[in-house]
Amino acid sequence: MKINSFNRPDTNPYSKQINHVEKQTRTERMDADQIQISKEAKELQQSSRFDAERKARVEQLKNQIEQGNYKVDPKKVAYSMAKYYFNQ
Repeated sequence: MKINSFNRPDTNPYSKQINHVEKQTRTERMDADQIQISKEAKELQQSSRFDAERKARVEQLKNQIEQGNYKVDPKKVAYSMAKYYFNQ
């Protein structure tokens, strides 16, 4: 007795319908994806005046270190370290 296979992949009557539904949902998802950036986020992305001031200060310190003119005040360093460790 021969038993015929009923679940052959090439004879699935719903395969065309499934492919059509998958294509529709993919295109619908692509149309639905959006991104919105708030005004505050846009402002944060732009470099602020603080960044420019910080860069200028870092350049000034680099030049002083390279020329050997930068002097460290040991009392200020010790005070800052003590303040940091004892206030926390």
